[in-house]
Amino acid sequence: MSTFYAPSLQSEQTHYQLSEEESKHCVKVLRMQEGASIELINGKGLQALTILEDAHPKRSLLRIESSVFHEKTPPLHIAMAPTKNMDRIEWYLEKATELGLSKLTFLLCEHSERKQVNTERLEKIAIAAMKQSKRFYLPELEGPMRFEDFLQSHSKGYFGHCEDGEKIGMNGLKSTMPFLIGPEGDFSPTEIAAALKSGYQAVEMSAFRLRTETAALLATTTLLPE
Repeated sequence: MSTFYAPSLQSEQTHYQLSEEESKHCVKVLRMQEGASIELINGKGLQALTILEDAHPKRSLLRIESSVFHEKTPPLHIAMAPTKNMDRIEWYLEKATELGLSKLTFLLCEHSERKQVNTERLEKIAIAAMKQSKRFYLPELEGPMRFEDFLQSHSKGYFGHCEDGEKIGMNGLKSTMPFLIGPEGDFSPTEIAAALKSGYQAVEMSAFRLRTETAALLATTTLLPE
C-alpha cells in the first residue's frame, strides 16, 4: 500500500484532499486509479487507511475508512554544526529519520563553514524517509542557532570533541538528553569549556577521527531506546 504525507489530516475527517504535489505523484507517477487503497500519515502520529475516490492529478480526493493514533516515540535530539557539503547533511537526516530521530538542531559554531541550510529541501528529505520507513512522526528541524544560545535553552547533555580530556563511554547514555556534534574543524576550546561548565558530558566516541555526519549517526544509534 502506498503511503502519502497529509500534514493537515485530523482524526475526525471523513475525506482528505491530497496536495497538488502528492496528487501528481499519486496519479501521474504511480498511475493509481479510483478504488485504490492508500495510507496517509500526518507526521504527528496519525495514520489513516483510505480509498481513492477522485484520481485528479492536482487535487485527488480520498475517503477515509479508518484511522489510528500512534503514541509519540521517545525523544531523540541531535544538535550538529552543518557540514560544508549539503549532501552529507541530507544523507544523515535521511538515515536518522529512518532510525527515529525526533529533533535536529543546526548549530553555528566558531569553526562552522556553513551558516545556512535549505530547511525546505531538508524537510522534503525527512518526509520521504518517514514514508519509506513507515514511521509516524516527522522530525522537527530547528536553527541554525548560535552554540551559546543552544546551551542556554538546553543546559545538559552530551557532546563529542577531538581534544584530550576526561570523557565518558558511549554506554548508558540517557536518550532524553541532546547530543552535540561539532563542525568539521571541531568545537573550539572556548566552546568545549562552555559546554562542560553548562553541564554537558564529553563522550569518547571513537579511537579514530570521525566525519561530522558519521559522528551524528553514531550518536543517533547510541541514543536509540532499547
